[in-house]
Amino acid sequence: MRMIAIPMAMLLAAAPAAAQQAAPRLSIAPGESVTVRIVDAGFVELARTRGEPDGPRAEDTIRFTFTDMGGMLMLHAENGYARAFRYRARMVGGGRSANTSMCTVLPRIATFETWADRIDRLELREPQLTDDTEMACR
Repeated sequence: MRMIAIPMAMLLAAAPAAAQQAAPRLSIAPGESVTVRIVDAGFVELARTRGEPDGPRAEDTIRFTFTDMGGMLMLHAENGYARAFRYRARMVGGGRSANTSMCTVLPRIATFETWADRIDRLELREPQLTDDTEMACR
């Protein structure tokens, strides 16, 4: 009998997102890139890296990349779903926090949000897939 060893990381990556626990919030700091799925009004984190992500974004995922552009912070959201999604965000930095407006991300495109504020991290929450056909900021 032959035994085949499969690395645990491959098994976890192959697990359906619905079987993984969705988190109500996703924290991202400048310099990070995070790939997620939206499940049950929460985020299922699939990958987190420092710096720019490698390779194309996978189908039915969202990739957030938060970068410091020399004093201006930018959140790049790439939507791999065939539906739009919206979410809320809270800026955290310098011992303070405040909600910020976020725009709907239409299907299969990317959006950019920018801030001049000092932000140590963004707390993303309330993700929702929608049938919206127009971008709205709230």
